[in-house]
Amino acid sequence: MKILFRKIHRWLGLLMALQIIAWMASGLWFSLYPIEEIRGEHLTVGPPALALRQSPDDFAGLPSASSLREVLDMHFEQPWTLRSASLIRRDGQILWRVAGEHADRPFTRLVGAGGVLPPMTRDAAVRQAQDWVLEPGELRGVELLEHAAPDSEVRGRPLPVWKVSFEGPESLNLYLDPWTGEMLARRTDRWRVFDFLWMLHIMDFQTRDDFHHPLLQIAAALGLIVALGGVVLWALTTPVFRSRPRVR
Repeated sequence: MKILFRKIHRWLGLLMALQIIAWMASGLWFSLYPIEEIRGEHLTVGPPALALRQSPDDFAGLPSASSLREVLDMHFEQPWTLRSASLIRRDGQILWRVAGEHADRPFTRLVGAGGVLPPMTRDAAVRQAQDWVLEPGELRGVELLEHAAPDSEVRGRPLPVWKVSFEGPESLNLYLDPWTGEMLARRTDRWRVFDFLWMLHIMDFQTRDDFHHPLLQIAAALGLIVALGGVVLWALTTPVFRSRPRVR
């Protein structure tokens, strides 16, 4: 019985060896870097704060809170719902930032004295991206993404978005909201390594986000059996745990 148990444990361990190594290696890598550095937060500035003191001229022509609905009714052709509205400072002027849903999709817009601001052009997206980065590197590319693969860097976010790529630091890609210029995501070489290892860790090789699936559950159960089996084998082969013959 012991020989059979040992053979089962050996072959099961061999079957699970690569995945167990992937779990251990990825877990070690995750522990080496703070998540803020993986996200690239140390490479960009924070959003500009709204000054505590404002003069009446700062709000000249700005729609009142009660008239925002009329402005957005003129902007959208279909019914929409408002989720939030707040004041922000952008390029020296105060604007309304409104968020909600339109045609079953989330939206954000900036509203100023002239109504809803138009979406950013390519040049405006580059300027905004350079403002976000602490030490801008050489520009590598600019693209308006309207479609993205399930495993892309910007997965899970509403499209379209502006993608602005820099040669450095860390091959940084910034993804910006085309209507507000807000930074939706930062992607660096360190994040890309993290993303690949996360895919191996949760065994989701398509979307890289789902860790509630049968493959991972079965692998985790087998890994647990291998570990517990190793403990049992150790106990069976360690003299202190063996049954001793009775002394007559």
